[in-house]
Amino acid sequence: MNQALGIIVDYFFPSDCAACGKPVTAFDGGLCDDCAADIHPPRDACPRCGGQIVDGKCVICSDRAWYPDRCFAVAEYSGAMKALLRNYKFQKRRKLHGKIAKIVHEAVCSASLEVDVVTAVPMGRAKVKKRGFNQSELVACAVAQKIGREYRRLLKEAGKARTQKDLNFLDRFLNVIGRYEILEADLRNARVLLIDDVFTTGATINECARLLKSAGAGEVYAVAFARRTLYEEMQDTMGDMP
Repeated sequence: MNQALGIIVDYFFPSDCAACGKPVTAFDGGLCDDCAADIHPPRDACPRCGGQIVDGKCVICSDRAWYPDRCFAVAEYSGAMKALLRNYKFQKRRKLHGKIAKIVHEAVCSASLEVDVVTAVPMGRAKVKKRGFNQSELVACAVAQKIGREYRRLLKEAGKARTQKDLNFLDRFLNVIGRYEILEADLRNARVLLIDDVFTTGATINECARLLKSAGAGEVYAVAFARRTLYEEMQDTMGDMP
């Protein structure tokens, strides 16, 4: 029955791979097998925060308080994963969240994370209205369903703040102070899985984890779809300029 339905969907609504553009079936989730095989975990990842280790030292968490009990990115922000996320976020192909959720779910299972509740980094109303969805929340909801846990909105964006990509490394950690608010005051030692899209400096994840811990969360595990460096983000931003 599912196979027959897939054939009908492919006939009337043909789809292409979000990374390479070749035709894919409804069962591929918007990514062909070759491109899916091109998605790899970050190299030289810090076991504490998932950031890049350079000359034996993590460039993210070495010199600051770090609140997540475990934090990692599923893949490098390059190749097929980069194309997949850019199509998902900026071309509004929201159905791609299913494929991303599958990849994140596999990483969560491989890490043997035991969680009680799943949440996502929040997005302000204006940005949600402009994009049409919170990319992290869609994936988080799907992951919660896959692991049989409840998804809850535990955080909200409190007010206006400068866009993180406009700031340098240190300013990003300052910019997130007061940017978010906790929605549940008593998490009673809950083990929380916090999901975000792209990990660059870790400032957003760190602040969200701090708030969750302040509300009583016993452990906070943070997972991002992909990891990139400030230099890579700057290059992407310049490439998007007209």
